[in-house]
Amino acid sequence: MDDLLDELWQAGGPEQAIPEMLSVFERYPEEDGYGVMWSIVHGLEKLPNYEPELLASLTRQPSELGIVMVGRMLNSGITEIGDISLLLTLQEIASTATSPQIREAANSVASRPH
Repeated sequence: MDDLLDELWQAGGPEQAIPEMLSVFERYPEEDGYGVMWSIVHGLEKLPNYEPELLASLTRQPSELGIVMVGRMLNSGITEIGDISLLLTLQEIASTATSPQIREAANSVASRPH
């Protein structure tokens, strides 16, 4: 996977693959970020306008690393993407996710001071 990500960046236009990168989080929603998963996080955070796609991904399938990325945005002072509140998004995930691990991750990030 690391090799594929390297190829993506070398080929240019990695922003076209934002949905595919987020689909890795959706496929493995409870992964906590070892190895290549953090490469995806850091890669996405370098791309312009990934945030709406991240929120759409979290709507389809909440993921631990998607939640971490929202927490990182909150920590940097971003509270909304468009007209969508990041804190309310986390609270909704915490109350509706089927996975206890995902509910706990969302609740943990939402309850931190930002």
